Amino acid sequence: MLAHFIDSKTFQCGYFKDRKSLFEEYLLEDISEVEFEYLLANGMRHFGDYYFRPQCKTCHECVPIRVPLSGFAPSRSQKRSLKTCKDIEVKIGSPQYSRDKFQLYLKHKKRFQSLVDDVEDEQNFRLSFYVKTPFGIEFEYYHEGKLVGAALGDVTRKSFSAIYTFYDLPDPKMSLGTFSVLKQIEYSRNREIENFYLGYYITGNQSLTYKAKFRPNEVYIDNNWRPMCNARGEFLIPGGRLVWENKNPLVKASDSQPELI
Repeated sequence: MLAHFIDSKTFQCGYFKDRKSLFEEYLLEDISEVEFEYLLANGMRHFGDYYFRPQCKTCHECVPIRVPLSGFAPSRSQKRSLKTCKDIEVKIGSPQYSRDKFQLYLKHKKRFQSLVDDVEDEQNFRLSFYVKTPFGIEFEYYHEGKLVGAALGDVTRKSFSAIYTFYDLPDPKMSLGTFSVLKQIEYSRNREIENFYLGYYITGNQSLTYKAKFRPNEVYIDNNWRPMCNARGEFLIPGGRLVWENKNPLVKASDSQPELI
């Protein structure tokens, strides 16, 4: 693995207007599958070769969440989502950029306030999702022959990591976001993958609450994965908001090459 260390600066938080975010961040190249799985298991996310995880000084509400797939079963509402999207055709392959996808992405992010400061230009869109993706996979969603959505992820022998999904609903009754996650989980279970990573969860944040509905699930707290919700939807971590404080960097420099801690 080759690491380029970034001198991180604070920036406006995308979830709380009164807070600043700070990331532990790197540019990482030539990552092996074992190294990549280790990064995922320790709360790391990425866009292209840019890898990051929160390291905010005063707020610690971004908590990594994943679904152990051996016990997963869709809920009633999730099964209804599959029915609402019964006319959606799914194509799975390697990530392939197109201008139609960029335009679809721009439409998608206009609907979500938290995405206002996200990638705006076409070049950054390509670099974030379609360049340097050694473990990349893409789900394309079509309705009556027209592209209506796409989901980017990473897949290894043990893990599936959902990176980003964007779509334009052909029918407001469709639950295409939930449908997309279920299709990615179905793909993973067919390949006997152990864990499905959903990024970060923030207690009470309306745009992220859907993640807890895929269960049973686990959250990364105190450097350990702990059960959060069981299959019945019961919350297993008592009281208060979930927090994860990232105190130590995951990658360190050595005399020969960067090492994972």
